[in-house]
Amino acid sequence: MSVQQPTPAQIADLASKIGYSDIAAAPEEYTAMIAGMVGVYDALEAIPEPGPLPTREPVHSVRPSAAEDPHHAWEVRTSIHGADSGLLAGVRLGVKDSILVAGVPMRNGSKELETFVPNEDATVVTRALAAGAEIVGKTTNEYFCMSGGSHTAASGVVHNPHRMGYSSGGSSSGSAVALVTGDADMTLGADQAGSIRMPASWSGVVGLKPTYGLVPYTGIAALDGYFDHVGPMTRTVLDNARFLTAIAGPDGIDPRQRNVVVDDYLTEIDSGVEGMRIGVLTEGFGTEHAEAEVDQTVRDAVAALRAQGAIVEEVSVPLHSLGPAIWTAIAIEGMAETVLRNQGFGFGRPDAYPVDMMQHVLDHRGAAEAHPANVRLFTLVGAYVDQQAGRLHYARAVNRAQVLRAAYDDALARFDVLVTPTTPQTARPLPDPKHGAGAAVGAAIEMSANTTPFNITHHPALSVPCGRVGGLPVGLQLIGKHFDEATLYRVGRAIEQR
Repeated sequence: MSVQQPTPAQIADLASKIGYSDIAAAPEEYTAMIAGMVGVYDALEAIPEPGPLPTREPVHSVRPSAAEDPHHAWEVRTSIHGADSGLLAGVRLGVKDSILVAGVPMRNGSKELETFVPNEDATVVTRALAAGAEIVGKTTNEYFCMSGGSHTAASGVVHNPHRMGYSSGGSSSGSAVALVTGDADMTLGADQAGSIRMPASWSGVVGLKPTYGLVPYTGIAALDGYFDHVGPMTRTVLDNARFLTAIAGPDGIDPRQRNVVVDDYLTEIDSGVEGMRIGVLTEGFGTEHAEAEVDQTVRDAVAALRAQGAIVEEVSVPLHSLGPAIWTAIAIEGMAETVLRNQGFGFGRPDAYPVDMMQHVLDHRGAAEAHPANVRLFTLVGAYVDQQAGRLHYARAVNRAQVLRAAYDDALARFDVLVTPTTPQTARPLPDPKHGAGAAVGAAIEMSANTTPFNITHHPALSVPCGRVGGLPVGLQLIGKHFDEATLYRVGRAIEQR
C-alpha cells in the first residue's frame, strides 16, 4: 500500500509533537526529503510476498446456534480433512480462534477481526492435517486472548461444561469446553499467562504449555514474543503426548525456536514414578484467592504418587510469589505494544508476518469502544507507563525473569518435577456486568498466580485433573526441566491412572 505524500503542515504538526521545534517552524526542507523517502513503500509492491505458509480457498463454515452450542465453545464449525493416515488419523480437531486456518473466519475474540478470513495456515495446523486430523471448527477465545476467564469474547461468554453460569477459564475457553462436551477429540490452545492450563484446570481436561519454542508459533496472533506458547489440549495424558509428537519441532520460520530438543513422549509414558523425585512447591499453595480444599486435593494426589514409589518432598522457591509481578511488568508493555500499537503482531523478528490480519486490524481501529474492561485497563496502564518511563520497565522485568528462571532451575536440579495447583480455586461464577469494571477485571486474572511465572521462565508445565471440589474439577500443575515434557507426561499419566 502506498504512503501519501506529506504536506508541510503535517510535518510541522508531527515535529512539534516529537519536540523538534526548529523543524516545526520551518518544515519545508524536511517535507521534501520525507516525500522522497516514502517512495520506497511503492517499490515494495513490485516484490512478491514469500508465501511461506500454505494457503487455501474459502471453506464452508457455519456459526452454530445456541441450541447446537449451549456453552458457546465454537465460533464456527467447519470440516477440513487431513491426510488419510498418520499419528492423528481420525481425530476431530478444534483450533483456537487466535490460530490461522486458511479460508475459515478468525476473530480472535474481538470486534476488530469480526469479518476477517485468513488466507494462510499456521504451522501447527499444517502439521495436524499432515498427521491425519480433521479440523472441525474454530473454538471461542477471549478478546485478543487477554483474559483468564471466559467472559470477554465479543461474541459472548463461554460457560463451564460442568456448570452453566460459571467460567470455563481462558483464554482458550472453547478449546477446553469442546473436549468435555465431546464435540472434539483434541484441541489447540495458546498460552501467554496460563491460557491453556487455566481452562484445562477449570474445565477438567489435560493441557500442556510446552517449553518455549518447542512448538512453532508461526501463524498465530501474538501477545508478546517473550511469552507466546502454543500447545495441545486433550482428554487424556496419552492423547496429549501423541498430539505433541505430531506438532513439535522447528519449522525454519519461528525465531523463538533456538536449540530445540524434540523427545520421545510416548515410549516411557507408562513407566510409573517409582524412584522419581517430586518437589511440592511451597509457595504455590495458600496463594491469594486460594481455596483450602483445592490445595488439599492437589496434596492428596501427590501423596498417591508416594504410594507408587515416588520420593515426595516440600521445596521452597521464594521468588515464585513474585513471578506474577514480573510477568505483569512484561505484559503491560508487551501486550500494549503488540496488540494495540502494532496491529496484532510484534516487530523486529525474522518471522512470517500475517499482513492480511494486520491490515484488517488497521482498517477496524474504530472498534476500540468494544474493548472489555481488562483490555481497556492494559491499554491505559501501558500508555501511562510508556509516558513515564518508555520501555525501561519491560527491559528490567525481562532481565529479572532470568533470575526467576535460575531459581526454578536450582530446584529442578534436585527434583524431576515441581507441583502446584494449576489454579488456586475451582471455576468461579461468570461476572455480572452490573458489578462494574473492577469485577470484570478481577474475574480475568484471579486464577493466574501459579501459571504466569512459567510463561516468562519458559519451563514446560502440564495441567492434569486430580479430583473435584463441590462438583467442579481441580487441576494439578506439573513443572519440568526445559524440553523434558516426557517426564511431565510420565508423572501426569500416573496421576491420571491412580
